[in-house]
Amino acid sequence: MPELDEVAAAVRAQLSAPRAEHCARVAETARRLALRHGLDPRDAELAGWLHDWYREVSASEIVALALRAGVPDADQEPAQVVSSTLHGPVAARLLPERWPDLSAAVLRSVDRHTTGAADMGPLDCLVYLADLLEPGHAEPELAELRILADQDLESATLAALEGSLRRLLDRGRPISVRTVQARNALLSRRGAPASGGPGTSSR
Repeated sequence: MPELDEVAAAVRAQLSAPRAEHCARVAETARRLALRHGLDPRDAELAGWLHDWYREVSASEIVALALRAGVPDADQEPAQVVSSTLHGPVAARLLPERWPDLSAAVLRSVDRHTTGAADMGPLDCLVYLADLLEPGHAEPELAELRILADQDLESATLAALEGSLRRLLDRGRPISVRTVQARNALLSRRGAPASGGPGTSSR
């Protein structure tokens, strides 16, 4: 596995200062949540640092990279491609070219950190939440979700996904099919509707 210091330095060289600072806060939030929930803090921190590696490339470039990397559905008509959600799947497929020993768990959580997925595991939920709940996001409505994330990763992820879907619908924006599938799968696993919570799809 790559050293955390090496990855952090690479992220700071790859991204703008504000985006790199966001990644640093996500990494620290992910590490804290991992320790709280008995998950590997190193995997969580690595995923936090790397999740936005391709976040600042243009929409046309990320679609081209997605096609090269073989991201499913990236070859749809442009109007159907939610380009802002492709940076995770692209990173998960291309980062091993630079760091071949990144674990499958880290890459999988990077892949799913924006849209979620139907079969999210604990680390996937944790990184999804860390991206939303890092302390640079100071919206008051996130306070309740932070408390829930400390208690139950799946319940918090479901609430965040439902909040994200509501925001996207209210704004008339496209929705990734993976987000709908993630919400439905978690709802089924939990056995009851969530109360809902804030979220975003443009992270």
